[in-house]
Amino acid sequence: MRIALGGITHEANTFCPRAADMSSFEARQLARGDEILANWQRTGTEQAGAMSVFSSQPRCQVIPTLLARALSSAPVEEKTFRRLLDELVERVHAAQPVDGVLLVLHGAMMSEAEPDATGEVLARVRAAVGPGVPVVGTLDLHANVTERMLREATALIGYHTAPHVDMFETGQKAARMLVETIEGRITPAAALVRLPMLLPPENSTHNWGPLSEVIHMALEMEREGALLHGGIYPVQPWMDTADVAASVVAITDGDPAAARGRAMELARVFWARRGEFTSELVPPDQAVRRALARPPRTVILCDSADATTSGSTGDSTVVLRALLRAVPFEGTALANVVDPGAVARAIEAGIGSTVTVRVGGGLAPETFAPLSFTGYVKTLSDGTFTFKGPGMRGVPHHMGRTAVLVQDGIHLAVMERGVSQWDPQLYRSLGLEPADARMVQVKSPMAFRAAYEGLYDEVIVVAAPGAASPQLASLPWQHLPRPIYPLDPETAWP
Repeated sequence: MRIALGGITHEANTFCPRAADMSSFEARQLARGDEILANWQRTGTEQAGAMSVFSSQPRCQVIPTLLARALSSAPVEEKTFRRLLDELVERVHAAQPVDGVLLVLHGAMMSEAEPDATGEVLARVRAAVGPGVPVVGTLDLHANVTERMLREATALIGYHTAPHVDMFETGQKAARMLVETIEGRITPAAALVRLPMLLPPENSTHNWGPLSEVIHMALEMEREGALLHGGIYPVQPWMDTADVAASVVAITDGDPAAARGRAMELARVFWARRGEFTSELVPPDQAVRRALARPPRTVILCDSADATTSGSTGDSTVVLRALLRAVPFEGTALANVVDPGAVARAIEAGIGSTVTVRVGGGLAPETFAPLSFTGYVKTLSDGTFTFKGPGMRGVPHHMGRTAVLVQDGIHLAVMERGVSQWDPQLYRSLGLEPADARMVQVKSPMAFRAAYEGLYDEVIVVAAPGAASPQLASLPWQHLPRPIYPLDPETAWP
């Protein structure tokens, strides 16, 4: 059995001012051929999960092709997307004959010219291997699943968790489904139901709240044997495109009608819970006052509007301004901002020196304003660290050269490049311990909760501007299909 393994993964945010180019993929993940086997087998990723299944199969040969992943941003630069896709397809061609293909995807990728870039990837790979070869893809929970994606793939398998702690298991499930399809033991039949709604992610978790109910229903259908897979997709809500929607995908063994019925059953419950996804948003100064009014235990200041994994730029200073207005206070606060120029000035000054820098507002000046920050240089780092997990366990991250500046108890990590903030290793790699801080700024709407579990006493979601704002009505929409909830509260479905 010969299986080609590859994929291109990116999550588009059309409100971000900066597109992903080749350097964006090089900074996050760009692996070819045997590099995939050598560097990713011991990580908590989809490809590692898939490889663990394939390695247990007798006479199964994996042909690694191309794996590319970039941090969320504006749609991928067209020439970069085409270059990566052409290489992926060429490598799949070179791997033939193959019995199957497993693709690691996100599902919310756009390029500058292709709003359904994931569908384009699937279509090109399908054309390369022909209609008779099974093609199974993995998806993020926030995929924008389209009819084209479903048509070109044999099956699409999405995460069941938010925070995303089942990447490895999703890869395993997709690999098992691919193997069983190749061997003729199952015939996946899928149905897609799309819902006219966009949901902010702060309250979208599998552990509690409205999303958990729908996910648990899907899992119960799988346990009963009614479904091979039930995918619940709240969608990446910052995609201003004419074909965006939350969705449900139900996959049965050879029964399209049953798949449609189960998908509708799940979709009705999902739709009925649409009004329960909002979170309390607290103005920045009030958020800091509330944190300081509590006993001196760690409070997370969730700056989700500037989440780099949601497509914002990471250079907001809104929370930092509120912290500066609150000094002096007992204890320490950890904050972060992307600003390459400020990093360079801190490096020039050197450890132990006091430096005044203007930080923030350089990447998205139409949204964020810089501020002056005077502090002593506590730490200089190359910005490389590895996630401990559970999400993305073992995955290296590179925030570029990084400096820690300290002023009045505020420890500010200034980095050259935005990275995922799911894991406290970001701060720990700089000698900062979140569990010992009074307040910790995290630029992530929800995914940080898994790795930060047990470290904090409360999470306060800050009402702030940014490309990933949960205040969806505040964003300059132009292309959305209307009506759509919550922008149009009276939206009806079905």
